[in-house]
Amino acid sequence: MKTIFPVLIIIALALAGCNTDAGEKLKKDFMPIARGENDEIILVIDSAQWKAGIGDELRKTYQQYMMLLPQDEYEFSVNKVNPRKLNDVFRHAKNMIFVMTLDSKTAESRAVREYFTDNSLKKIQQDSSIFYTVRRDEFAKGQIVLYLFGQDAETLEKRIGDNRAALKSLFASAVRERTRDEILAKPKKETIAAIEENHPYSIQVPFGYDLAKNLPNFIWLRKLDSQSEWNVFVYEGDYTDRGVFNKVDEFRDEITSTYLRDSEKPEIFIKRQPEVPVLTQRVTFKDMFAVESRGLWKISDSSGGGPYVSYTFVDEKTQKIYYIEGYVYSPPTKKKHLIREVEAILSTFELKKPVVAN
Repeated sequence: MKTIFPVLIIIALALAGCNTDAGEKLKKDFMPIARGENDEIILVIDSAQWKAGIGDELRKTYQQYMMLLPQDEYEFSVNKVNPRKLNDVFRHAKNMIFVMTLDSKTAESRAVREYFTDNSLKKIQQDSSIFYTVRRDEFAKGQIVLYLFGQDAETLEKRIGDNRAALKSLFASAVRERTRDEILAKPKKETIAAIEENHPYSIQVPFGYDLAKNLPNFIWLRKLDSQSEWNVFVYEGDYTDRGVFNKVDEFRDEITSTYLRDSEKPEIFIKRQPEVPVLTQRVTFKDMFAVESRGLWKISDSSGGGPYVSYTFVDEKTQKIYYIEGYVYSPPTKKKHLIREVEAILSTFELKKPVVAN
């Protein structure tokens, strides 16, 4: 016991002498790890506002079904919490949203306001142009906290609606990053190396995936278990038709009918479900223009099917077009977490940088 107190005194003196940065680092070191599901959002908001216009805009942003899944599944799991009952279990969630407007004077709103400093409240009162801020590792490591605020409810409601895509993307990107970190905790290095050796690109391969095909212009990764199947493939070809971006669905048909046929029954292959329109949007992928597609696939004999997500883009330096896709199959289960896994793998795709001669 005699040695404990001197040590504690030394630690206390060291803490007292810490500068702000060191103090923040020490605080973070002792933080708990954020917990819960990757897509769960703890929403801290006045109950009256949740039932009114602000709540409607938040539901349109975070309580929508994920696009083109066979079963209805919300993209995020939103858990609305009474601000007066917020405890450490909720505060340590991976995703949190605090909502506050200065015009609301209820007890619940006052409880939310306690999470804002006096200086912050003053700035909100003076500047109506700001309506949100994002803090990482606020109450736990690996956490993202979004603060939404405004001088009045009507203004904040409009701001949420006008910035819906960006507010949604904040958490969607975080879910993808966490999924990627989890599945790549044990990468399959030999498979990654085999791909890099034979192709002008790299892609990360998690443990459990096998390289089912490794052709000069096509690779196919697969993971199987007793009830589910995960698939990722990459196609590379010459870029000869600019119109391909307007008919990605037909481009996919050409690829899958050529490379994804049953080896024992070649008349059976992977195709789209033509009854369901493919949803496409123009996006930026690895700093390149791309078309993201989401649709439903099936085996040509209708013995199975499921959702897929893909990206189509061109390497301007080599004039090669790439079509990369992840698709899943799991009849007895929901598909949201499965499609997110293959989507996370797609996000690791990287074109090799050209070698510059000395």
